[in-house]
Amino acid sequence: MRKLSLLLCLFLITHALVAQQKYEQSISASGVKKGSVRLEIPAGTLHLNASGSALLSTQVLYGRPSWRPGMTLKKQNGAADIRLSQENLEDGEENSENKWVVNLSKSTPLALYLQMGAGESTIDLSNSQVQQLEVEAGAAALDIKLSKSELRKADIKAGVGQLTLDLRGDWDHDLTLDVAGGIGEINLKLPKGTGVRLETNGLGSQHLDGLTREGNYYRNAALGKARHTITIKASGGLGSVVVMNEK
Repeated sequence: MRKLSLLLCLFLITHALVAQQKYEQSISASGVKKGSVRLEIPAGTLHLNASGSALLSTQVLYGRPSWRPGMTLKKQNGAADIRLSQENLEDGEENSENKWVVNLSKSTPLALYLQMGAGESTIDLSNSQVQQLEVEAGAAALDIKLSKSELRKADIKAGVGQLTLDLRGDWDHDLTLDVAGGIGEINLKLPKGTGVRLETNGLGSQHLDGLTREGNYYRNAALGKARHTITIKASGGLGSVVVMNEK
């Protein structure tokens, strides 16, 4: 009986070790004037913000040894390019976790590229120095906060799932934003004091409260009065487009 109990304990310990692996990495921002970060995540959850002193710091908890992320780093003439990726998660168990936590530099100008297969992503770039953003997602829920960031251009493609973009707050520059949704809801949280020009298309419903139609686009009351403009092209696909205005 004691031998059986010992074997059972060894099995549980081994299973726990196999079930959760940890990957940690930190890249110094010293000497880096600008950079790009590319994340390729087949499935799982991602929590990303940009409030760190390092160029990038990350922790990934994953369920199988073969899921260990791989990283490449290239530095040249004050520029750094980082690629962090995983192979397809085909040999995992149904309940195996794959949790990413990423923190980017709060002071280094960056371009961020994200490929997300299935899962959930919470991306907080508020007050960040991220100037360019590209997101391509499959069956994923995306919650992206961009308020008061240095973002100039964004291209976001969502497949199946809900996409929420928070653009509230005062902007001191223009922003061009292309958003494409498949099946799901696109929620746009818009600022009050910055001009907004919105073009929409798709087969789903549209709820554009607080905006006025003018020709082939919609506008808020600040357009033409405010110094800066957020220009949005939103294709809802089969899903809906919902506008929520800042109070």
